Amino acid sequence: MDQQLDVSKLSEADKKELNQFLTNEAQKSNIQQTVHHLADVCWKKCITSSITSGRLDRSEESCAQNCVERWMDTNFAVLKHLETLRGGQ
Repeated sequence: MDQQLDVSKLSEADKKELNQFLTNEAQKSNIQQTVHHLADVCWKKCITSSITSGRLDRSEESCAQNCVERWMDTNFAVLKHLETLRGGQ
């Protein structure tokens, strides 16, 4: 039995709630994709050992932390610039 929801039969309030749920899920997915991309980039850049001890060495840990911090700084700077541009319109 393949049951499908007929969205046209939903009330306006239910449609709004469904739309908000879908928007929230899309935002969660985007955040997860961003975090995975960041982890991949910083891993490839910083991790050079085989991590046999279960820990990063000091230089790898420092590199990974700096990689994440620079990424965050860059994103905040871009967002601030976009807000400035939006305010000027």
